[in-house]
This record gives sequence, structure tokens and C-alpha cells, in this order.
Amino acid sequence: MSVRVALVGCGRWGEKLLRALSENARARVVAVADVDRGRLARARALAPRARLVRTVDEALAARVDAVLVATPPSSHGELALRALEAGADVFVEKPLALSAAQADRCAARAAALGRIGMVGHLLRYHPSVVHLVTLARERRLGDLVSFSAARLSTGGALGGARSALWTLGPHDLSVLSALDPSPLVEARAHLSPGGEHVTLAARLESGLAAQIELCSSSPTKERRLRLAGSARVAVFDDVRAPDRLVLLDGRGAAAGAAVGDRDALAPAGHELEVPWREPLSVEIEHFLRCVEDRAPPLTPLDEGAAVVRLLERVEATLAPVEARAVAAG
Repeated sequence: MSVRVALVGCGRWGEKLLRALSENARARVVAVADVDRGRLARARALAPRARLVRTVDEALAARVDAVLVATPPSSHGELALRALEAGADVFVEKPLALSAAQADRCAARAAALGRIGMVGHLLRYHPSVVHLVTLARERRLGDLVSFSAARLSTGGALGGARSALWTLGPHDLSVLSALDPSPLVEARAHLSPGGEHVTLAARLESGLAAQIELCSSSPTKERRLRLAGSARVAVFDDVRAPDRLVLLDGRGAAAGAAVGDRDALAPAGHELEVPWREPLSVEIEHFLRCVEDRAPPLTPLDEGAAVVRLLERVEATLAPVEARAVAAG
């Protein structure tokens, strides 16, 4: 029997979720909710049998098993709680909420009600990132030393560096947590002089140092990760080669290269091909299976809440040029 699903929010990303749902035989989209009639009209082509409605309450009235929330981040927490209280399992796009208090309420309520709750940390379902996490956990890279990432988007539609922190930052923070779950010791962030970029620096109790660069108005699109261990270095460039990792030994200039340095992708590196599948399809399939099997998801709401707590703490340190350190006790 298919999972009866409602999608709340059918904007640019919600439409992608709807497409992935419509392509999955485990899902039956019974309702799509959005305040914009034009978006609902476009949803009709992807979900011709779905009830097209304006509110979450109308969507919940369609006797749904699960609700996917893809509205603006300011409404994520509230809508997730309403779906949970109505007896539905929930998938919430990242960030789970814009405050740690509300994110914690969502996670606690899902646990209390026995509902499946999953946050859309899409990068955790990317086949190459999954393989990178496996390499780290199997200690194929040796002791982890440093993690760096660049997530730069073009267009400037996200509303500046602070918005980029919340919209882009969850991707890399969720991966960092999967690579090394040890507690955060210190985190700091600063804005570029022009206010377009935000750079986050963190140190974990294990000793792993992390640096993440985010921008929503870059002239070029970049999606890079670099994980350095005592034995090997792994580099992932999602724009250049989404289906492979570059593995380097831990010696020489490459071992100290930043994520944006071109020699980190030098021909001397060994390219490890990873069987490809669209991350969004993997993510949706995983959620539907969790609903069917009543199994905990890879990215549960409590993980989403942990990322929100970190984002909230880091945001408090944002300052032009200079950064203020904050302990993560």
C-alpha cells in the first residue's frame, strides 16, 4: 500500500520534491498546499489526482500518512508541529526551524507522539558524500585532521550572508556531524568586508578543525568539500564531478591545500568513481521507507535541531571582518 502524502509549499524546491514523489511508486500524493494559485496550477501537471488547497489544515483533511514541509524557513517549525499533532509523519526541509527552542520542540513532540520525523539534509543522501562518510568511519583516511567546504551560489536570491548561513550552512554542518559526532568546542564566524560571504570556523573535541565558506551571491557556483586525514585526503567537487571523489596521500602541498585550491584536484590524485543516483530521489525513497517500516531516519529531527542550535550560536558571533569566539558548552 502506498504512503498517502501531502506537500505543503510548492515553490522552486517544493516543485522538485513533488516531482520526486510523483516518480516514486511508494508515494501517493493526495494533497498539495500553497497560497499561490500559479504554483498550484503547475503542481497539477505533476500530481493530477491530488487535492490542490491553500492551507495546511485542508491538506491534513485529506487523511494523509505523511506531510512534507517545503515552505519558507520561518514557517517550518510551526507547520511541522501542526502536522505531528494531526497524527502525520513529517519531512521538513532544512533548516528545521529558525530557533533552537522551536526545533527542540519539534523533535521532542515527534518522539512523544511516536511519529517519524526527518529533516531534509540533502547532502547526507548524496552518493559521493555517503561514500566519504564511510571512508572516514572506516578510518581509511587515518585520523581526521581538517574539514573545509565552499558552498557558493549565484543569483543573490537568498538575502545576504546571514540568510546564506541558514539556507546553505545546514548542508555542510550536517555532513560535519556525520563525519565526526564529537562535541563542538569552539565556533566563530565573520562576514567579508562587503558582507557577501560568511566564513564559519569550528573546532571539535576530537581536534578536527573545520572551515566553511558560504555565499548566496557569488559570480560562480561552487560546491566543494575537502576532508584531510593523517593518511589520506579526500576531495569532492559536486559541480565538476558529482559522481567521484579524489583521493590524495597525506604528504606534500596537496595535503595542506584549501578547498578552493586547484592542486587539490591535481591529475596525480586517484579518482574514485561512485555509483550515481540523484540525491533527492534517494532522500525521498528513504523517508517513504521509514514511514512504511516505522524506522528511524538517517537525518532525524533531533539532528536537525542540533544543526539549528549550532546555526543560532554561530549567528550570534557574526560581525564584519572581526569574529568573536563562542564556547559550545
